[in-house]
Amino acid sequence: MDISPLFILLCVGGLMFAVQMILRARKRRSRTGHKGTDNLVAVLVSVNIAGMFGLGWLALAILIQDGVMGVELAICAGLIAAMALITLVALAFKRRRRIRTALAMLAAVALPTVALCGFLLYIDNHPIGMR
Repeated sequence: MDISPLFILLCVGGLMFAVQMILRARKRRSRTGHKGTDNLVAVLVSVNIAGMFGLGWLALAILIQDGVMGVELAICAGLIAAMALITLVALAFKRRRRIRTALAMLAAVALPTVALCGFLLYIDNHPIGMR
């Protein structure tokens, strides 16, 4: 039985969401906030972390199967760095109570990750004949 990389990425996203919810539950005791938007931020951050993990997985697969391919590895490293930077900036905006700006930034980064996961689900269910 072969484990799908998409399944592992979804598990990573779920684990990151659970960790964020636990950490935020400790902080929430001292203040009141917008619970719905906080949950949405946690979901989007989890999707972004899973996307970064998936890009790292892709870079590792490129290294193992094809050897050192400088351009492709540089693209993966650049995308991971951009996703991490935008996610950190969005979390800084959230901390300064600019929730809408943080949500917009996180959604802009999470959208390609969600689209890629949808495409991978489609490919898993409809394999391409390489003849």
